[in-house]
Amino acid sequence: MSICRCIEVHCWPRGRTQEYVAYVKPVGYPDTALICGRCDNPGVIWLTHDEKAAYEGGKRIFEGPNRFTRMRADDGGLHEGQVVGCLM
Repeated sequence: MSICRCIEVHCWPRGRTQEYVAYVKPVGYPDTALICGRCDNPGVIWLTHDEKAAYEGGKRIFEGPNRFTRMRADDGGLHEGQVVGCLM
């Protein structure tokens, strides 16, 4: 299950049941309709291990935390490691 969080304030989310290992930018980022689930900043799509592998295999649409949330990632590649400028 992917989630949407910004990279300025709410980077590297820690889920209760999921481990998020990378993020991808949604189509059109930062001018995207995808908004952080914790604030009003543009959000990125945080991926689990399995979703990361799916992205590497060509998948671009990911399911969110509920049935009606689906997010489309761009082809810009995965982002891993420390987020520069994160306030967390």
